[in-house]
Amino acid sequence: MSFADQRKADVAATIAANPVQVTISRKAKVPKGGGHKIENTTLGPFSIRIFNQKSKQIAVNVSNTTAGVMQKDQSYAFLAGAEVDIRCTPSITDEFTAYGQRFRVTDAIHRYFLGELTSIDGSLEAID
Repeated sequence: MSFADQRKADVAATIAANPVQVTISRKAKVPKGGGHKIENTTLGPFSIRIFNQKSKQIAVNVSNTTAGVMQKDQSYAFLAGAEVDIRCTPSITDEFTAYGQRFRVTDAIHRYFLGELTSIDGSLEAID
């Protein structure tokens, strides 16, 4: 078994210890004429693992605007297998609901070994 296969098996075992099924709502900006349009797509369901980041201090950022108060909790992270299509780019926003809470992907890191995708992990923001 290669290291990439072992890594995929380890990630699958970690996710299986506490999985959650999510259906991703993707908003993608695509060029249209001189501007862009937003395309909404639904992907999944996928099995991922969501957890609190222990390395970060758990805090909620509160900002007051003329529209009201907005709270951002950025203390969550996720782990997903290589087969999961989850992204975070300037033109793509992925969101999903899990445990009765709405999450937005704020960072998605694709992990490769010798050019082979083995897993995806990143940060989440709990949104209202």
